[in-house]
Amino acid sequence: MHELTERALVAASVDAVWADLTAADRLAQWIWPERFETTATVELFELGRWEVRSEVADLAVEAKILTFEAPVSLRLAWRWAGEEGSTDVEITLARTADAATRVTVRHAGFASEEERSSHVEGWSNCLQRLVDRYGGPPGEHL
Repeated sequence: MHELTERALVAASVDAVWADLTAADRLAQWIWPERFETTATVELFELGRWEVRSEVADLAVEAKILTFEAPVSLRLAWRWAGEEGSTDVEITLARTADAATRVTVRHAGFASEEERSSHVEGWSNCLQRLVDRYGGPPGEHL
């Protein structure tokens, strides 16, 4: 199995970034490009739904929350709509000395290097939108 790890430094508090991951309205604002007209559903409990959808882009993630520890970690069984299996996504948040938040995404369980590679760009783009949400620096993508 293949996995990836992507990181970003976000110029916002851990609590703010946690809300961006777990409040449906906030998640929908940044996870995908604005033109996707994204909607989201978050049921913050074990086996609750964590879903993002775009009718415009004909795209949806139908994840289940496996575990979480507010406001520092969220683990999801990640599944694209229409796919049989799922992969494992763990998002962790850590405070930094300058009051920013280091976001780490570990996505594991890809069947091939090609599948893994396609997700590297996706996560990189998503994290950059989160960095941009707070005005950029100190949020250089790491």
